[in-house]
Amino acid sequence: MSEPLLQVRGLEKYFPIKKGVMRLTRGHVRAVDGVSFDVREGETFGLVGESGCGKSTTGRSILRLIEPTGGQIIFNGKDVRKLGRSEMRKMRRDMQIVFQDPYASLNPRYTVRQILEEPMIIHGLYGGSAERKKKVADLLETVGLSGSRMNRYPHEFSGGQRQRIGIARALAVNPRLIIADEPVSALDVSVQSQVLNLLDDLQKEFGIAYVFIAHDLSVVKHISDRIGVMYLGKIVELAPADGLYSKPLHPYTQALLSAVPVPDPEFKRERIILQGDLPSPSKPPTGCHFHPRCKDCMEICKTTAPEWKEVEPDRFVACHLYN
Repeated sequence: MSEPLLQVRGLEKYFPIKKGVMRLTRGHVRAVDGVSFDVREGETFGLVGESGCGKSTTGRSILRLIEPTGGQIIFNGKDVRKLGRSEMRKMRRDMQIVFQDPYASLNPRYTVRQILEEPMIIHGLYGGSAERKKKVADLLETVGLSGSRMNRYPHEFSGGQRQRIGIARALAVNPRLIIADEPVSALDVSVQSQVLNLLDDLQKEFGIAYVFIAHDLSVVKHISDRIGVMYLGKIVELAPADGLYSKPLHPYTQALLSAVPVPDPEFKRERIILQGDLPSPSKPPTGCHFHPRCKDCMEICKTTAPEWKEVEPDRFVACHLYN
């Protein structure tokens, strides 16, 4: 098997906690705490977990929209963290992002044409104005919008249409990887499926790899090849999508899946209710971070962090039940 397009190894992002008049650092919020995974060419890697578990911070750290504290990010054989500013700008042509909020991610003072032309101008693509205008029209048609609407402003479009414009902007530079940061969470359910189908069609047409970030497991199921489940800054389980849904191994994954609605009224699934709230990432629990809320908690879980282990081919889990 060829090398993965993206390799993330031990990624960390700690935010300092500053207190007092002198603004001295009194601790750190461990937003991302040793995350590792691969993304293969043309694959969709899903990243799921509760709000506040570090999913979006992971995605932005990969692109260095926020600077990681530690770890390695290898994209297409290059260490992203070692690149200078000009090299990083060139690299971003191959690594793009679709933001969560389609209302906040588009400049309200720019027309759609200006929004889509901007990355082309920055990266020196498509020659003159006429060629860029044709490309903008093609991009809008690709994402299901009329090219004749390119001179309108973002407020003249619905939320689903704005998200399509955001996807078109990411496609403008022909990237190899797109990080989709909860791209459908702000949209109506009826529009979510349209955007997901669009992403799927674009992947088949252009061979793009996705890191698809979401908190809704039912959404991730239909688009992902493999899924990593995050809890309090760490990935606790990683598996192919079919295996994860048919046989979740980690107690946290089991609890998340038990909350996914099932369309069959005859099917009865045991609901696992997690006790307590998500702990603060500034003071994570000792041992296994999940142990205060785990129904299968053992004494070792309270003191010793579980080993990240491959328990089946391409299935990894960090849990003392499998160590």
